[in-house]
Parts: sequence; structure tokens; C-alpha cells
Amino acid sequence: MAQDVTYDQTVAGRPEARKPSIWSALPSWQKSWPGLLAMAVIAILCGLPGLEVFPFTIDALLRYFDSVLPPIYGKGLFVDLLHFNYVVTCLVAGIVIRNVIGVPKSWEPGLTYSGCFMNVGIIMLGSQYVLRDLVKLGPISIVIMVFMVFGGALIFTFMGRYFKMGDALTGLLAAAFSMCGVSACIAIAPMVRAKSEEVAYAIAVSVTFGLVCLFALPFIGRLLGLSNDAFGLLSAAGVPNSNQVIATGFNFSFEAGKVSGFSNIGRLVLIPAGVLFIYFMTLGKELRTTTISFWSVLKEKFPLFVFGFAFVWTLNCLQAWPVPASEAMGNVMNWFFSLCFVGLGLTTKLADLKKAGPKGIVIGYVAGSMRIGLCLILLFIVIKMGYFK
Repeated sequence: MAQDVTYDQTVAGRPEARKPSIWSALPSWQKSWPGLLAMAVIAILCGLPGLEVFPFTIDALLRYFDSVLPPIYGKGLFVDLLHFNYVVTCLVAGIVIRNVIGVPKSWEPGLTYSGCFMNVGIIMLGSQYVLRDLVKLGPISIVIMVFMVFGGALIFTFMGRYFKMGDALTGLLAAAFSMCGVSACIAIAPMVRAKSEEVAYAIAVSVTFGLVCLFALPFIGRLLGLSNDAFGLLSAAGVPNSNQVIATGFNFSFEAGKVSGFSNIGRLVLIPAGVLFIYFMTLGKELRTTTISFWSVLKEKFPLFVFGFAFVWTLNCLQAWPVPASEAMGNVMNWFFSLCFVGLGLTTKLADLKKAGPKGIVIGYVAGSMRIGLCLILLFIVIKMGYFK
């Protein structure tokens, strides 16, 4: 009988993938330019914020439809009721192209840059915050994020043991849903000795759940009358993947998107501690024979772009540049996020729902919904206490 190959063994078999740098892990420019150009063109046609001088966009077309169609309860269908903005437009356009028209193979290498675009957008997000914004969110938001990361890990550990999924898959789902989706899933895979198909399985479940949240959570937030601060924290705590977190926040409002991006930083910082916590919860019986170094995990798993965000935010707090410069960086942030959202849509395969399977859908979606419900309970408690009004 052939021996099962684990995720870390697969990676170990490729020497060039052992310690990739930020740039060596990405395809070359010669291979990537068709996909990068496609993302840029689609983003411009959807309607990039700050480029309103270009009138022939999907956003302009939807606004035109709202102006000529009869209003519904005094509101326009697309902008006011369906809340179409550049986030939804970029995502929907990408998803339609991927699943209806198809994406050429020449685009695929360039689409891998969408994660880098998100990181650059998060760094530029620091230019939109000053010290009073951190004080406004307060320690309550930090407590909620910590509680959701470790509480979410406990929920998935319990669900995994109840449904007898196995330690590896339980750890993968706990990491994917509790921290930052794909990145956390890949980070913990070698530690729990997960097989490659288990990694793909967990990623499919978390990505499809995040896609549902991206469109459903803003509707729920408006229905419950959540403020921008409260919804931004809800999206950061409840949506698995970081790019989907930010897209969900901006889908609610621009201010909520800023809060979701800022709050998501706290979740990213907790990745090393969260990975170790999940490892101890799922493979605790191996602790007597295995030595895990916290500092080695911190060095390997900590997202370095967080330092870029902290640097830009610190300079903005010190008023190192004038207001026009901050506004320009805000436009740059929107442009990079738009490219990220287009790339997210172009890489979203609705067939992943089949890949996840009925058991994965049930476990992932039920436990993920429990996390969101728990976060809503915490938010309503702190709202009663006078926060996030």
C-alpha cells in the first residue's frame, strides 16, 4: 500500500520552495503581465475610485439605470438597495468571467499577485488612520479579536472531534476560520502533517464560506442597524480570509472597510500564537515527544507587511505628510484593493463548493456561522455598554 504523502513532505520535495522570499515565490514579469494587464483593465472598466473622469464604466452604467428606472420605495435599485459599489462590481465581474466565460491560462500567473496587492493596500490603509482612531476602537476591540481567534479555534476543535474528522483536518479548518483563511491553513499544514488533499479541502470550505459572508453579512449588518465600527469588527472577526474581510467591510461602507482592515491587523498579529494554540489543541498528546519553539514559529509565520502598515500609520499620526498626500495614498489604497478584488473574483471557482463536499460544507458553515453568532452577541453586549454607537 502506498504511503500517504503529507503537505510538508510535498513541499520538502521542492528545494526551491523551502524558504522562498517574497519575490521568488511569485511568477516572473514575462509570465505575469497578461494577468496583471487583465486585472487593471477590468478594474478600470468596473469604476476605480478616484478615476471618475473615465465615464464608460460598469459603475456609471448602473447609476444610469438607477436614474431612468422607476425608484423602489424612493431608492435606486443598484446603488441604494443592492449597494453596488466598486467592491461588488469588481468581484462580480471577476466571478462572472471565471465561471461563465473562462480565464485564459496566460492570465493565471498574474492573478497570483492579488495577495500582494492586498498587502500593499493594507500598508496604504495606515495613511487613513490617526491615533484617535485606535483610541476610538479601544481595548474592547482587541479583546473581541483575541476571544474570536482562540474561541473560534475551540469551536472548530469541538466540531472536528464530534464529527470525527481527524486531527489534521480539524487543525486546518480551525486555523482557516479562526485566523486568516488560506495563509493560516498553509502555515499550520506542516505542523499537523496534513495531506495535500486535506489542505485543498479546508481551503475550499473557508473560501466558499467567505464568499457567502461577503454578500450576506452586509445585508445582515444593515438589517440589524450596526454602525460602521461594529460591522468592521464583525467582518474582521467572522470572515475567514483577509482579502474577503476587507471586501466585506467596504461592501458595507468605506468607513467600515477601514475599520475591518485595521481590525484584521490584530488577527494577523495573532497568527503565530493561534497556530501554536491549535496545534496544542489538536495534537496535544504528542507534546511529550515533540518540541515546538515559539520564536521559530513567530519568525516563520508572522506577516511582515504588518510592519509596513505600522510604519505608515505612525508617520501619519506624526503628521509627516500633508492632507493631500494622505488623500493620494487613500486613492492608491483603493486602486490596489480594486486589483485584489478583481483577482479574487477571477480566482473564485464556484465548483469549489463540490470539492468541499457535503460534510465539509456542513461542518465549516455551521461552525463558521456559530462564530459569527458569537461575535454578534459580544458586539451587542459592548454596544449596550456604550461602545460602537
